[in-house]
Amino acid sequence: MATVQEKKRTIRKQSPRLVGKNEPKFNNLDEWNIAACKLAEEVVYCKNNILPEITQKNNSNLGILLIDRSILSRAVLISEQIRNFTMNDLYPKHFFEKDKILTVWDVLPDVIFLLSAPKEVLLSRLNKNDPKYHFRKKMIEEKSNYYNRVINFFPSIIRAKVNIIDATKKPIEIHKEVYGIIDILKKS
Repeated sequence: MATVQEKKRTIRKQSPRLVGKNEPKFNNLDEWNIAACKLAEEVVYCKNNILPEITQKNNSNLGILLIDRSILSRAVLISEQIRNFTMNDLYPKHFFEKDKILTVWDVLPDVIFLLSAPKEVLLSRLNKNDPKYHFRKKMIEEKSNYYNRVINFFPSIIRAKVNIIDATKKPIEIHKEVYGIIDILKKS
């Protein structure tokens, strides 16, 4: 049986493979889990090492590490595979090396922004010339409704970190709303 490290090396070499119209395709849930756990390791390393170094160099008390979706996307994927999933299912221990086991609490950000828009709006914003057009279209059609619902599976301490933002607003309005939330965080 391959070690976790060997599995990760194999996954990095071959995944995500592109199928059809640039659609990422993993063979099974194990490959998605290995990739998610690798991303979790990278996030924690950046949060604990790189971000403090950058903020110190800039004589700042605040550093922001911006990550696209991550924990919400992870929960959507797992909720499709495991009916009553728990927080432990998001980052299964057996996909980490023994000395590097992470949990959702290690990866959990201070704030989560969920930009929410009706499926029709999301589809209308797609660019047919985008190499990932078909993949994005399929994801929107099949998964967009899950994001708002999956929040309900999280414990209240995590739900409190989620800020649902109306993504039908103009970009400048969304920008102002996000900055307003960040300003509140800076003051707390």
